Amino acid sequence: MDPELMWDDEVELMMIMAAMEEDMGDDSDGGGKDELVQVDVEGYRMMSNASFKAHFRMDRIVFEKLVVVVGLHMRRTNRLKKLYTGVDKIVMMGLWPLFNQDTFRSTGLHFQKMRGGIHEHYRCLIEVLSELSEKYVKWPDELERQTIQEEFAMKYGYIGAVGCIDGIHIEITAPLENPNDYINRHHTYSLLVQAVCDQNLLYRDVYIGNPGAIGDVRNFDNSPLSRNLLTNPDMLSEGEHILGDGAYTLTDKLIIPYGDDGHIPDWMRTHNSLLSACRVKIENSFALLRGKHRRLKKLPMRNPYLTRYHIAACFVLSNFITLKGDECRGLPPAQPPPIPQDEYNRLLAESRQRGAIKREFIANVLHPHR
Repeated sequence: MDPELMWDDEVELMMIMAAMEEDMGDDSDGGGKDELVQVDVEGYRMMSNASFKAHFRMDRIVFEKLVVVVGLHMRRTNRLKKLYTGVDKIVMMGLWPLFNQDTFRSTGLHFQKMRGGIHEHYRCLIEVLSELSEKYVKWPDELERQTIQEEFAMKYGYIGAVGCIDGIHIEITAPLENPNDYINRHHTYSLLVQAVCDQNLLYRDVYIGNPGAIGDVRNFDNSPLSRNLLTNPDMLSEGEHILGDGAYTLTDKLIIPYGDDGHIPDWMRTHNSLLSACRVKIENSFALLRGKHRRLKKLPMRNPYLTRYHIAACFVLSNFITLKGDECRGLPPAQPPPIPQDEYNRLLAESRQRGAIKREFIANVLHPHR
């Protein structure tokens, strides 16, 4: 190589390093305080609807409806006192940590806000959305249930289905108290969430609360839905039921597949195949939920209350977006009456007997040439 060219390269490299040292010499640690970065927050409002949806997972019209709903609830709950930030910006800042895996510090770079302010707005939003769950997560009424089972029957061939149930493990950071209770079968820390969705992937019931070490059956038994299905006639009419996988207990309100050891008859296999075609809806809904709410892949949180608020907010937001901002139709949440354990066991045993008869009847209808 030409020595003159090597000399020019060395000189250029030394000049670059000198310039870098000058810049570093002007830098200071800021006394350990966060510093604001100047960003154009209004740029989010000016971007196209497609770009806005890519960032906030909803159309601009749905976002504006969300701002109105959140603002009205904040006014009713006296959260607007001493508020120096507009509700629209609070919602925008709160949505970012819900839809992305960014830290509060990095989120602050997007909105010209300190990380403490971002966390405050995020906490406010998830609390508000959790409190709004009674408006956007409702059990379907009789008219809706008729429509749901007609669509399930038309699309997948299974009769009487008004919803699909399953549990999802939300991975979390090891809690400070009783961490071993949260270790699931995958050897990670999690909260087990139970949900029921319809044919449109709209959540009709969500139960959050049990540590990941508990199974789907115990989680269902501990949920209000379990007792409501046994005692509340308004939940399901005769011939209606929800669909679950083999981990659940068969009743006349919850139908599961036949056990398959590889040698079951065709009529059982037909029943299982059509049931699974319907039940995949709940799996699809969980996949979409995690796809939109990336933080649910692993929640880096130790506070159990904030963890539950965050999860509930994600389910409410999912329904809000599906409904385009409209309130969910259906029955208001019902708290099951207290039942003595002996009475509960009796009702459950009777329901299991009816479930076996009902499942065989459905299998005969689906596969008439036994």
